[in-house]
Amino acid sequence: MSLPPSARPYRSKRHRPCDQCRSRKLGCQTGDGIPCQRCRAARIDCTFDNPPPKRARLSESLSFSVSSVDDLPATSHGEVGEILVADIPHLKSSADSVQSPFPSLEFGQVSGPSPASGIPLATRPPTQFVQSIDRLEHGYAQLFGASAESDPWLLRHCRFDDSGMKYFYKIHFRNAGGVPTAQRIPVHFMISSGDLSDGLKQETRAGLGQVTREQLDCLVPPEYGRRLVALFVKYVFPALPVISRSQLGLTIPSYQLPELSVLAKVPVHLLAAIYASAFPFVAHDDYLCVLNTYHSSPVQRLWRMVYELVSEEIHTPRLAVLQAALLYLHQQPADEARYTTADTPFLWSFVGQIVGLACSLGVHIECRMWGIPAWEKRLRRRLWWAVYTEDKWRSLLMGRPPYIHPAEWDVSELDEGDFLVGPRQGFSTSSCDTEIPFRYLVNLARIAEEIHETFYTLRASQILNANFDASAELGRDLLEKLNTWYSTLPETFRLPNWSKSVHGQAPYPTSIHFAYLLLVVYVYRAMLRPMARSSCPPMIFDLEEMAATSPLPVDDPTLDFAEISGIEPFPEISMSDVTPYHPPEHSCQSSLCQENL
Repeated sequence: MSLPPSARPYRSKRHRPCDQCRSRKLGCQTGDGIPCQRCRAARIDCTFDNPPPKRARLSESLSFSVSSVDDLPATSHGEVGEILVADIPHLKSSADSVQSPFPSLEFGQVSGPSPASGIPLATRPPTQFVQSIDRLEHGYAQLFGASAESDPWLLRHCRFDDSGMKYFYKIHFRNAGGVPTAQRIPVHFMISSGDLSDGLKQETRAGLGQVTREQLDCLVPPEYGRRLVALFVKYVFPALPVISRSQLGLTIPSYQLPELSVLAKVPVHLLAAIYASAFPFVAHDDYLCVLNTYHSSPVQRLWRMVYELVSEEIHTPRLAVLQAALLYLHQQPADEARYTTADTPFLWSFVGQIVGLACSLGVHIECRMWGIPAWEKRLRRRLWWAVYTEDKWRSLLMGRPPYIHPAEWDVSELDEGDFLVGPRQGFSTSSCDTEIPFRYLVNLARIAEEIHETFYTLRASQILNANFDASAELGRDLLEKLNTWYSTLPETFRLPNWSKSVHGQAPYPTSIHFAYLLLVVYVYRAMLRPMARSSCPPMIFDLEEMAATSPLPVDDPTLDFAEISGIEPFPEISMSDVTPYHPPEHSCQSSLCQENL
């Protein structure tokens, strides 16, 4: 007796997937009867002819060798899930299945021993649909590092769905897809529910109340905000491309205003940072320049909103938090503090916070092979290089050990594909993207890192501070690299041709040349350091100890340390005295100066 088409054929106590879905390791949805939804969409036969492979009882596996038991995949908590054994020869005769105490932990089919290690590995699903990691509905994502509590090499044995997800109660796993491959490690993210961190957000909230979108719209009405976003894309983006133009709907490479519906979807902290970054350029907008004349600037209040929201949202971060933090780092100081106040330790501490946030989001790992949208790949790569540039430049300028180490990231160099606009099927680049200043500043940051490692680390300074010959030899190589970098600049970025660049653009060539000359100064500064010999350090006296042990009348204000034997007086040097300095003759020095000046 044949079954009606709407009924599913009985095969076992549990409904198993059809042959096509099982072969592709995809979910089989037959709520409406056969054919299943996938077979119906693909217009192929939905059959149940091939039986599933046999599974072995755990009691029958006691005859395994010790090495075989050790080879069973396990989770980070030690549970052993379902293991398909059809391809393991000495288990094919087993007929019953293993029921795991944690049925949500299902492992993929064991395909046989790995050629390299001899350990059975789970095969990866043949297909995985592209899905954003940053815009998951289930919560926020943070990376599982190589030594995290959930081992990435064990997580790859879990059976993920066709979107790379593995669901638990409030903490899920997301497989990035595309890895592991040669020289790449498995990449997984933990997706946590945002409500688990509500209490922590309140503890680190910098303001008295919660910042809302209504407050932002009162400071900057959305109609004005559209023009500020367009100014940001035109003047700020080429030097700091930390936003996605395609996600703002700016797929046309020109001075384009985004839609109000698009701005409503941008997180408040990122939108406020974009507004504040674009305000210095309101003079280039015919409408905003008039408003700015009769209204006070809300820039300081906008930056305060950004800082409060970043401090709060850093518990449940997305890429928008990192974007807003990078823009906050580049805010212009107030007029009264621009030339009178040095950078406080907060700045370098905030850079470390940004680097830690970037690593938690996984932007320091190459993502071109991941199963995420193309716009997110481009944004992640640009964000990493922006973080890298901040770390290398500021560590050199402030004399601090860098936060980023070469062995802890593998993002490849930027190319034109990282600045595309729109989907890959119809990609385009703006006229300035082919000569975008950010790419040249990133390459210059690579040289800045090498200068810091060569001359300005603690160990290098101790070794080279008195060795002129070694310093000169190392400096030659670095100056040659700077010259090579300069030769790669387009003609419009070179002096004196930079004035021929596009009219109305921000002075990017000036900034690039200033950064280049600054590195040249740092090289010569380190090379000339051995020529200024230091005198012997002064003797140290502890007045508290001398009061108890020394017979000298330490309370006598007329005490003259110069009369004590063994102490030579040092002449006073007045900063107002202008004394010409004649360096000692040195053949290496003279030839070096003639070659590079």
